[in-house]
Amino acid sequence: MSTHQSPSPQCEALMSCLSEYIDGELEADVCAEIDRHLAVCEECRMLVDTSRKTIQLYRHHFLQATVELPPDTQTRLWQALSDAGCVSK
Repeated sequence: MSTHQSPSPQCEALMSCLSEYIDGELEADVCAEIDRHLAVCEECRMLVDTSRKTIQLYRHHFLQATVELPPDTQTRLWQALSDAGCVSK
């Protein structure tokens, strides 16, 4: 039996505007609401953190930006992307 639950409406709302939130494109009141949700939802905090790190990794690797991630973070992100079938070795 799985303990996985369906995402809450707040989680679904965050997922629907995750890119805009990370890019700072949402209105301040919407960001404040998301920040309140992130304060109590560990899964969404991990989603936002992982998404930000993935964007940094992409920029570093593909765009040769000056963003530096620790080597262990890069390794874990590449492994997660590989495990998810997003990249091939």
